[in-house]
Amino acid sequence: MSKPVVYACSGCSNVARIAHDIALNLDSDGLAEMSCVSGVAANVDEMKTTATSAYQTIAIDGCELSCTKLCLDNASVNVDHYFVVTDMGIEKRDKWQDSIIDNSKALNFIYKSLKEKGIEFNV
Repeated sequence: MSKPVVYACSGCSNVARIAHDIALNLDSDGLAEMSCVSGVAANVDEMKTTATSAYQTIAIDGCELSCTKLCLDNASVNVDHYFVVTDMGIEKRDKWQDSIIDNSKALNFIYKSLKEKGIEFNV
């Protein structure tokens, strides 16, 4: 696989939604292929093969609980690029109380960080 595989938080807070939305954006922008972290954690053969054969792996967690990274670690999947939304100065709130400003802040941070590591748009 020539693109990184991206996994994201699936929690129920604003920062979980931001993490998930950024993973969807990375996929739709052609920078990475999004895959299912719960499938990896459940040891689903297809998902595990995707994870272990990835060119590079990106993990995005919403908060310091690090559920996405722990799922990948427990499945012996190497994470090359790791981001935690709350580490970007975004406060964790209940459910979907997010804002476009928080979303944009996290998206810009992650895209810039990945660009510095050679993962960027091919235009």
